[in-house]
Amino acid sequence: MYSKLITCALIFAQLLGTIYCGVYDNTDRWLLSDKSKNFPDNAVLGGIDSYGYDNYVARVPYASSIVPARVRSETGYATFNTQAVANQATSYELLVANETVSYHWVRSYDGFRERNAVSVGTSDLNERVYVCRARTDGGIFIGTLYLAQKVCFIRYENFPMRQISKYEVLVRQVTPAVWMPFDNQIN
Repeated sequence: MYSKLITCALIFAQLLGTIYCGVYDNTDRWLLSDKSKNFPDNAVLGGIDSYGYDNYVARVPYASSIVPARVRSETGYATFNTQAVANQATSYELLVANETVSYHWVRSYDGFRERNAVSVGTSDLNERVYVCRARTDGGIFIGTLYLAQKVCFIRYENFPMRQISKYEVLVRQVTPAVWMPFDNQIN
């Protein structure tokens, strides 16, 4: 009797895990975009590729996970990688800054979780996925950081997969808005 109950509970827990995999993180502002839309001025710069083009921080759904992506404003395409594959997407969500939230890169290593690190969502194992970057192959490339693997995974176009243990992590800095009394706003 108890073994059937335990089995049912385990199956239910696995189903819940499957349903909630690939959950987006809504802490930051992500703007749905593709190459047909105007590129926002407040998109967060992530690096520069080996051809000299700026790459901006984005995220894309892949299988049952959400992973970081890099977008060239000139082409409007996003490239991304997991720990196993690299791919391209035509639709993506760009990370944008505003008056109260700014972003900067902090040096990190070996899967250390930096304070206020930007998570794009979760992996298919329901593990948080973070944005990292490193200098490799003639550029500074955005990659995928899984804390359990302790490396920043970067693969771009035909370059081989890189697993870098010393990298930078994207972190947010929140600046409270200036308080204005209500009576000063009427004019």
